[in-house]
Amino acid sequence: MSKFKIKNLKFKITQGGFTLIETMVAISILIFSILGPLTIVSRGVFFSNYAKDQITSFYLSQEAIEYLRNRRDANIITSGTWNEYKTSIINSCMVDTNPNGCRIDVTVPDSNSSDPSRRDIVSCGSLCPDLNRDIVNGFYGYTVGGNWVPTQFKRLVRVYKVLSNQELPADANELRIEVQVQWTNGVTTKSFTINEGLFNWQ
Repeated sequence: MSKFKIKNLKFKITQGGFTLIETMVAISILIFSILGPLTIVSRGVFFSNYAKDQITSFYLSQEAIEYLRNRRDANIITSGTWNEYKTSIINSCMVDTNPNGCRIDVTVPDSNSSDPSRRDIVSCGSLCPDLNRDIVNGFYGYTVGGNWVPTQFKRLVRVYKVLSNQELPADANELRIEVQVQWTNGVTTKSFTINEGLFNWQ
């Protein structure tokens, strides 16, 4: 059997590491690789919230127009007149008497109540309040307390008389309904406005 002799081997170990510049470059690459996706995600969340609020504002605007149309039709079906509709039901929305328009609460359909909080169509006065939301049913209105929580949405309804040739304001057979919904998105105020004509079809 042969014998192996191991001689002392000396290894020269060179001490090395990252320089300060290499470390800074590595940290910068790491930061950018994390911040890039985070920025994209935060922008995506911002735009999805904006789209959600814009869709809500569209439906709130359309709801007010459909409600006024329904009140016109219900008034005519119950033997009411067009002039009665203009002077008693939506008079508080007419800009010639109320420049700030009115608020419409479809959850309390009682136009004859002496209590303004129980009326469906009420003049805004100097300022329309923000809408509240029923967190159980998802309805929007002006009820306070219980399941109702404040929202960032404000709905303004204005009605204009559209006059044809030589037609007096009292005889207007067309009304233009303007509904504007405002809301806050971050620090900016956004708005959505819709207009629709309402005619005397009697």
